Amino acid sequence: MAQILLTGAAGQLGSHLRAWFAREGRPVLATDIRQPEAGEPVEIADLADRAAVDRLMAQDIAAVVHFGGMAKEAGWQTILEANIMGAYNVFEAARKAGVGRVVYASSYHVLGMHPVVDEPLGLGAPVRPDSLYGVSKVFGEALGRLYFDKFGVECLAIRICTAGTPGTARECRLWCSRDDLARLVSRGLDMPDLGYRTVFGISDNADAWFVNEPDPGLGWRPRHSSSELGLPYAADPLDPADPRNQRRGGVFAEWPHFDD
Repeated sequence: MAQILLTGAAGQLGSHLRAWFAREGRPVLATDIRQPEAGEPVEIADLADRAAVDRLMAQDIAAVVHFGGMAKEAGWQTILEANIMGAYNVFEAARKAGVGRVVYASSYHVLGMHPVVDEPLGLGAPVRPDSLYGVSKVFGEALGRLYFDKFGVECLAIRICTAGTPGTARECRLWCSRDDLARLVSRGLDMPDLGYRTVFGISDNADAWFVNEPDPGLGWRPRHSSSELGLPYAADPLDPADPRNQRRGGVFAEWPHFDD
């Protein structure tokens, strides 16, 4: 039976997706560069190793959910291998194997250098990455666009916002419920005629910094909000003197080059 290739399956989001897919009854080939701390083992593969990705893609794959790679800022070589080479190998191996759809984990850090103002940013805002990590996600989105337009590989690029428990009022504005995210991934797998799309992975938060334009064709709306978490600081005003509140990428926009 054809299965979903899930990269990054040992991470927090990947582990949540594995459980979600199991409840949906989807067969999954789970892979990561390391084994998870708990739960079923995964198939070990380095996404920078093209031969390893080709071997995964040859195992009766219906679609790819690409959540693998470096999930934060790092030095250039790490970002190059984990996020840029890894993304290229996934899309190219999918093309070669005739796999027609990729759900790609992008990030709001593709817009991280935009200043914080009252108005939320929409999907049409120009990219302004805040880090090499953000640059790698711009690259992945561009790959998805190319591989659909030129080779017909459909792609949903999800600009994931804060998917952990918010620790600040800022993060409450950026929160993405993991169940909202999992439902969005499922829509990316199931929607007919997906084409190429980008979407913010963000829940229905008060004063959200990013907003999706109405898109009836996608058939997804967030069901959760950070207000349901009962956090006492959720509605606190943001201190404009705090560097984390000056640009949308927070500390990513403040960090120096990691190779210095």
